[in-house]
Amino acid sequence: MVVVRIAVIDDEKGILLSVSLFLELEGHTPLTFSSPLEALKSINGENVDLIILDMRMPEMNGERVANLLKANPETRNIPLILFSAHESLPEVAERVGAQGILEKPFHFEKLNDLINSFLQ
Repeated sequence: MVVVRIAVIDDEKGILLSVSLFLELEGHTPLTFSSPLEALKSINGENVDLIILDMRMPEMNGERVANLLKANPETRNIPLILFSAHESLPEVAERVGAQGILEKPFHFEKLNDLINSFLQ
């Protein structure tokens, strides 16, 4: 089995914990970040295979984070899933070049389907 390293960026600790536990149960390696700035410093193409990014965070919004990730040669090719209750999520995903969206509240089955679509 291929080990997939998935970065999860969300300021809500409860979501980080539940998504992290789910990813571990599915055999993935989660890297969690409650700070988008810390995530931007830590993530590179060598240590992350997929990024799940919240859109609404106080430090920096997800659209700005996504633009910075896509502008960086080390991270631009990492598949990006945006997740949020943000009503214009599909439009934002298209603007920033995200490969997937997951609307909050979400079901873990849908998250798993999205992740598996990137593994095939």
